[in-house]
Amino acid sequence: MIGEISPTDLLVLLGVAFAAAFLTRLAGVAISGHIQADTPIFHWFSCVGQALVGGLMVRAIFFPSTPLGDTLLLDRILAVGGAIVVFFLFRHRLLPSTLAGVLTLAALSIWRDL
Repeated sequence: MIGEISPTDLLVLLGVAFAAAFLTRLAGVAISGHIQADTPIFHWFSCVGQALVGGLMVRAIFFPSTPLGDTLLLDRILAVGGAIVVFFLFRHRLLPSTLAGVLTLAALSIWRDL
């Protein structure tokens, strides 16, 4: 039967979560010196990671499930396009391109609400 959760139970759960995170990181540090990063399996992991990020970005732009969905698709595409242009103009620097995308989307959203 499910009862109320006591503060002690929450502390135990927090401790277990901390231990799990800490132990996996500790294991990673322990074996990191014995791993060669220039192997086909790591190239595959890199490709999978980049594909996941790309897929999530496309989903966030074209099919947002957050308040971003209240903005027009054209505004989202213009903001991403502006960010890509700034990315190449500023020699592949992420901060200026991110700021350009955010500011473009904010400006377009404010302009549309006027």
